[in-house]
Amino acid sequence: MKTIKTRFVEFTSYFFILLFCYASISKIMDFENFQIQIAQSPLLSAFSNVMSYGVLVIELAICILLIFERSRKIGLYSSFVLMVSFTVYIYMILNYSEFIPCSCGGILEKMDWKTHLIFNIATVIIAAFAVILYSDSKRQEIFKSVSLLLVLSIVSCSAIILMYRQSEFMIKKENNFTRRFLQHPITEEKRSNLQINSYYFAGISKDSVYLGTIPLHFY
Repeated sequence: MKTIKTRFVEFTSYFFILLFCYASISKIMDFENFQIQIAQSPLLSAFSNVMSYGVLVIELAICILLIFERSRKIGLYSSFVLMVSFTVYIYMILNYSEFIPCSCGGILEKMDWKTHLIFNIATVIIAAFAVILYSDSKRQEIFKSVSLLLVLSIVSCSAIILMYRQSEFMIKKENNFTRRFLQHPITEEKRSNLQINSYYFAGISKDSVYLGTIPLHFY
């Protein structure tokens, strides 16, 4: 039984190391785009500069904590807190945001936001189980771990909500020239091949589109 608990904690630690390493490396390789995505977030626009660096540092720091046995428990708690924060963030995006921004890069970009939410909830549960199993089998120690997890969950949720409210206030009342652009404001309904590239858009009426022509050569 002890071996099963130990293996579960180890595999969970390796899973989060892989997850956070991949996520952080993907962000670093396309850091400029990552910063733009954070700046366009309806929840974190005002903190985009700090958050873009802060998330990377936290993810890499957690990876280091999970590698070593002495700091693994702290790393598991940190993984739990980070995944709870991500989960609350996605939930608020889906339910309280004016629009839904682009998702993360890499493999996670293939998930839609609802699938991403389910994935994050699963990782939160896995991290919580790993923390509980890492504790001693004594009922008192398990109670302490569960209580601490609940407190950390409340703190994480409160922090994300507070950042959202503060970001909205700063964007609307104390704007620092951060501009948010709606995703896909124009939707293509129909396309026609005119077989020539010398036309340009000249105007539109209720039921007509007007095109102009330009000469092929300029002298």
